[in-house]
Amino acid sequence: MRESGVTLIECLVTLAILAVLVGLAAPSLSDQLNAARALTGAHQIYTAAQYARSMAQTLEETVTLCPLSREADASSLCGGDFSGSIAAYHGAADHPEILRVWAPPGGIVVRNRSGSDHVTGEIQWRADGTGLRNLTLSVCAGEHNWAVFINRLGRPRLSKDGGMCRDTKTI
Repeated sequence: MRESGVTLIECLVTLAILAVLVGLAAPSLSDQLNAARALTGAHQIYTAAQYARSMAQTLEETVTLCPLSREADASSLCGGDFSGSIAAYHGAADHPEILRVWAPPGGIVVRNRSGSDHVTGEIQWRADGTGLRNLTLSVCAGEHNWAVFINRLGRPRLSKDGGMCRDTKTI
């Protein structure tokens, strides 16, 4: 009489097939994660811009959105680039009243439209919600890119592949 069960050979063949399938799926999964990171990072910056514009209109005064300084002993609130934490504040730069802070989404790099440099500096909205300049923040994760465009009217919008991701090493 034969006993039921799985032989060692059958088990090894099953594991080998499973290993091949996992090896084929891993690059696809990594690509999907990068796509999700780029979209999430762009949505966060878009939301922060919408919030800052809305608060400028609500408070009827200038509101500034800026990347927070990474220095622990920084004398200024703003510094660094938009790949890190960002904050919305109003009032004088030397005594700002922080309205809200957004933690950095992991695995993204924020560059200018051409992909040649990190985006630094401040973005301001006047009391009527208009902006002071046109700006493109290109959010990159791997080869995936979403851009946040902010026009002189202060209106932000999202666009897929709206910038370039050159030599992006995700953090």
